[in-house]
Amino acid sequence: MSADKAGKRLIDLSGRRWLSVLVAGALLMVCAWWFGWLGAPPHKLSSQIKGPEKVAYASIAEQAKRLAPMRPPQPTPFAQAIEVRDAIRSGKFLKADDAIKSVLRKSRMGPWTFQPFTAFMSELAAPGDAKFASRLNAWVLAKPDSALAHLVRANYYLNLGWWIRGNGFAEDVRANNRQTFGFAINIAAHDAREALKINRRDPYAWSIYLEILKSAGAAATQKQVFDEAIHAFPEYYSLYRIRLSTLQPKWLGTVQDMYRFVTKYAGGTSIISPRRMLVVQLYAELLGASSDVCAAAHVSPLNRCVRTIMHRVITPGLKKAAYAALRRPKGVSALALSDELERILPGMIMTSGGGHAAAGFLQAAARTLGSDTQLVARDTTKNNFMIDRMAALVWYEHGQMANAETLDKRALSDLSNTRFPDRYSEDKARAAIYTDLASIYNRKHKFRRVVVYEKAAARLLGGEGARPGFDALECAALFRLKLYRHGLKTCKAIVAANGNLQTRFWLGRIEDVLGKSDAAVRDYGLVASSESGYRDYAGIAVAVIYDREGKWQASLNALNQYSYLFKKAYDDPYDMAIAYNDRCFDKMKLGNLKSALQDCTSSLRYGSLPDAYAKQQELRRMLAGRQG
Repeated sequence: MSADKAGKRLIDLSGRRWLSVLVAGALLMVCAWWFGWLGAPPHKLSSQIKGPEKVAYASIAEQAKRLAPMRPPQPTPFAQAIEVRDAIRSGKFLKADDAIKSVLRKSRMGPWTFQPFTAFMSELAAPGDAKFASRLNAWVLAKPDSALAHLVRANYYLNLGWWIRGNGFAEDVRANNRQTFGFAINIAAHDAREALKINRRDPYAWSIYLEILKSAGAAATQKQVFDEAIHAFPEYYSLYRIRLSTLQPKWLGTVQDMYRFVTKYAGGTSIISPRRMLVVQLYAELLGASSDVCAAAHVSPLNRCVRTIMHRVITPGLKKAAYAALRRPKGVSALALSDELERILPGMIMTSGGGHAAAGFLQAAARTLGSDTQLVARDTTKNNFMIDRMAALVWYEHGQMANAETLDKRALSDLSNTRFPDRYSEDKARAAIYTDLASIYNRKHKFRRVVVYEKAAARLLGGEGARPGFDALECAALFRLKLYRHGLKTCKAIVAANGNLQTRFWLGRIEDVLGKSDAAVRDYGLVASSESGYRDYAGIAVAVIYDREGKWQASLNALNQYSYLFKKAYDDPYDMAIAYNDRCFDKMKLGNLKSALQDCTSSLRYGSLPDAYAKQQELRRMLAGRQG
């Protein structure tokens, strides 16, 4: 069955271009309503921001330049993605098309990846950018026969869908967000299918279509598309990795399905075949699945539970085969192997209860790459920087920041042991270590260093105030350093670059401090309407801003809109106590005394806020006075 026919089983779209545009427009209207689309009015900076901030920030910027003294000699994938995004937003579709084609022509199939096109496309998506979405629709309308126009829009809506849905369990996602996620994924699937109708020789188009079908839960349809994809690109490893991931139990597959798949596509291959990495991927995913089962059952201790389940699901030969697959295939560079292991090992290391299994694989990888993982190593002249990073991550996960810092700094010095094909490859590796160090300094509350290392990473990756990825550390650190004016500029740049909701939360906090209430409500509101872990604080913050301005009804409306604040399934007791206390206050101001008393009483049931207790007593006196 062709990709076109298979895709039609997922969504019932007629194929007429006017209908796809209509659906896209409908989703934009939904998102416009749901997100309150962008566009805060300009404000003057607070008069409280004076010279000392400028001096402090200049010192930080100078330190960052010393860590990254030279900018990339040529545009990086991130810088190219930003340039293309700006061209699309400006309606310069021919310029965007030419730039994307240029990246595609220069991309090559490596042992495990198709680069730099894959990295470029991941950095091109900017979920939450209404103008970008609108221009994408205009581009598809103007050039319905452009495979790239459809491909970029598919990429955008896939990322938008997950931005809205979040990464939690499906049953924990609110109904409206699940529905909007479904709209976005349907449009993404339609566009990916259209892109493949026009150009079937783009390996990335096949891989993103498989990702979209996985997101839709369309396993059967994905199987048909997968068969067609590997017929076109039998050595494109990403196709196999995505399909294996879809066979996990959480995607309604089975452990037996996963074993059969790996046996079929990796078992009969040569010992030097990159496809044998599927065995390692299988072990890693079974480890994650075991941890999920134990966590969902609230079993303690977790590591014992994980070991018990792994003993049941791991066949005698799997672990041996996985260790064997870590050996470097003939003709594959140490850097290529490092890059692929860097994609797998962090997930294993950070799997709750999976530390023992992860440690064994890290040590096996270290032997393959000639690295010594000891803190006090005798000889590091052949150490691999990625192994150093992974060893640092182990210490980081155990809360040993000093040891993690030691190993990450060793990783920096060990970069010289690797032969990089170009300067950008080395800069990218250095930037990754800088971001690791920023995370360590964040845990150590050394926020100045957080900003220094994040800015240095951005310089190396070709960003102006932002970098690829979804880390909000720099923005949060600038807030904590009270560098609000520069924090405002930096956070806006990061939000524009990647749509990060965590960064948007810290942007809201900075805007709040600077008295930019309208902008703060907008950004807090986006976070509060999402599935982000910051949504509780953001929802309450919106109500507090309205209360501060005497807008009691607006505050009450906001609290009622974010109804999850009052549900035990979503919130911890402290957040619920605050939410009930705020709603009590609003109802009290609006004269709804009985209902206010109920909310203050509920607040005290979940916490011991003095404010709620005082209002409770006052409300009782007021109600008694009315009765008297």
